[in-house]
Amino acid sequence: MERLYRMLYPMRVCLITSRHEGKDNVMAASWVFPISMDPPLFGVSVSPKRHSYRMIKEGNAFGINLPGSDMEKAVTICGTKSGRDADKFLEAGLTKEEGARVPLIRECMASIECEVVSEIEAGDHTVFVGKAVKIVKRKEGEGLYQSADGFVSV
Repeated sequence: MERLYRMLYPMRVCLITSRHEGKDNVMAASWVFPISMDPPLFGVSVSPKRHSYRMIKEGNAFGINLPGSDMEKAVTICGTKSGRDADKFLEAGLTKEEGARVPLIRECMASIECEVVSEIEAGDHTVFVGKAVKIVKRKEGEGLYQSADGFVSV
């Protein structure tokens, strides 16, 4: 089965931010995707074993942050350490930018803040479906475009 998944790669890696009880977290994730244009819905698939799962579930929001290729070291840190044990924002040198409910990442090309509207159990993961409540485009980058309606697509 692992070989089957490898046929789908490479995939864009996003940095998913979350907040619960005054604590912030960021994780690297590739299973991030648009679901609907009207309303603007996005999904992120997270294992219940992950610290971010609880943060998103209980915080009821998440941020999708699109890193540029110059952020490889930060993405690696966010994808290999657990927020249970480390402040990944600090270790990765990421600057928090306040969203309505979760921190966004200033160094990223764009960020999409989402409010969770539903959850779908999907095997060993849960797909959190979020409605975009804030979209920030900071800079142009490889593979990053903005549509006429202001929504970011990659």
